[in-house]
Amino acid sequence: MRLLHRKSFFSFCALVVLAIIAVLPGCATNAPSQTPQSSPAAPETQEHNALMDPLRVSDRIKIEFSGTPEPIDPIEEEVAADHTVNVPFIGHIQADGKTPAQLAKDIEDALVPKYYAHLSVSVTPTARFFYVGGEISQNSSGGRMLYQGPITVTRAIDSAGGFSPFANKRKVRLTRVDGTQIIVNCIKAIDHPEKDPPVYPGDRIYVPRRF
Repeated sequence: MRLLHRKSFFSFCALVVLAIIAVLPGCATNAPSQTPQSSPAAPETQEHNALMDPLRVSDRIKIEFSGTPEPIDPIEEEVAADHTVNVPFIGHIQADGKTPAQLAKDIEDALVPKYYAHLSVSVTPTARFFYVGGEISQNSSGGRMLYQGPITVTRAIDSAGGFSPFANKRKVRLTRVDGTQIIVNCIKAIDHPEKDPPVYPGDRIYVPRRF
């Protein structure tokens, strides 16, 4: 009888050992890996880089110069109705349709080496605008609107005073600076933000009349 109990005890111990061995691989799998993991890629930024947008008439810019033996005072200019800005030594130079970097390069090429052996130019927009017109509130501030950062079509219309009672909210037209047109259903855009496109400097929003 004692021998039988001893065999049962050994059999029980053997089963416990087997159970522990079976569990160990699972524990090892769940343990955090010691191998360095590459960090996940950062989500794509939704922020628009306004410095990449072409300049437009009425944009205000700051032109700065560096790399000369004597400092040159920066100048601030507004892109005139003739699409140019006035730069010392050069006179009027085409600005409308160029990015700030392109304009800086053109100014630099016109000054070096004719006037300066070495010179670096930077152009920074200080005030840029988009436009809202058509059927917006009579008490609105529509027309030229200061671009102060990321904004969508519906928010741009709100900032311009909102829709008039006769506005066709389903067929608002957004025209990009390159001529691309997007028809926006502002009623749907309220519940579906992905249908509310961003507005960039120089863009034009037109709200048609509802018939």
